[in-house]
Amino acid sequence: MQLKVCGIINTETIRALIPLAISRIGFIFYHKSPRYVYGKLIEDGLKEIPAHIKKTGVFVNAGIDEIEQITERFHLDAIQLHGDESPDFCNYFRGKTEVIKTIRVKDEHSFEMAHQYVNSCDLFLFDTFTEKYGGTGKTFDWQWLQSYKDEKPFYLSGGISLENFQEIKSIRHKQLAGIDINSRFETAPGIKDLEMIKRLIAMMNA
Repeated sequence: MQLKVCGIINTETIRALIPLAISRIGFIFYHKSPRYVYGKLIEDGLKEIPAHIKKTGVFVNAGIDEIEQITERFHLDAIQLHGDESPDFCNYFRGKTEVIKTIRVKDEHSFEMAHQYVNSCDLFLFDTFTEKYGGTGKTFDWQWLQSYKDEKPFYLSGGISLENFQEIKSIRHKQLAGIDINSRFETAPGIKDLEMIKRLIAMMNA
């Protein structure tokens, strides 16, 4: 199972995460997020990230020009489209970069929306529905995942913590590729608790 650590806002955390067994580091480029990173990122810090850790930019209803400019400036390996982007909008970036489409799960019928994006992204991220965009720290009913029948792999997000990780390990879904952690592993918005992350990795490898 892969691990994405999202909401990074400083170089010190980047450097601390690099030796750990993680697959992606997520940077939020959404100005309403308390983890909004633009203006905080030190580009030299991003250059230290090895190729096996994918630098992932998170965008919410941003324009094509903005996404392209940020992707190029920070040499992102993937973009996560976390808003109400259409399948055509997502498909525009296919072949240019890896595309992750977030589906905000409200009930078991939310995966019908995911089906519309199957050919427009490389990976899904299933997060808990909220009227805002992300950051609730709440889970959805993971039993609903059985309603997802497509072959596209997905990451699970939304309220993942040390306390509920064993439940995740019991999920039997062949397309579950990884998990995305954020607020439950922080001491303050964007400030990660590295000891908690190390404990999670140990649990993942147990």
